[in-house]
Amino acid sequence: MAQLRHALSGAVYTLVGDDTVRVENNGLTGLFTATGRHLEGELTHADPHMLVWLAGPQLPKDDPNARRSQRSWSSED
Repeated sequence: MAQLRHALSGAVYTLVGDDTVRVENNGLTGLFTATGRHLEGELTHADPHMLVWLAGPQLPKDDPNARRSQRSWSSED
């Protein structure tokens, strides 16, 4: 289960389905889609970037762009 903590608000974003993220902040919770649509809960707003990061489209594992950060660069590049 993928989970991220928002650096500024401290809210915890948890992926709970293919397109659904649960957000918990200061005792309040809310359920959102990757596009930011509020589904349920007393928390009615969330950071759209965090929602997309967790539940948005993902690169396939065999895509060379998915490993860009793991690529080792030589001094000849």
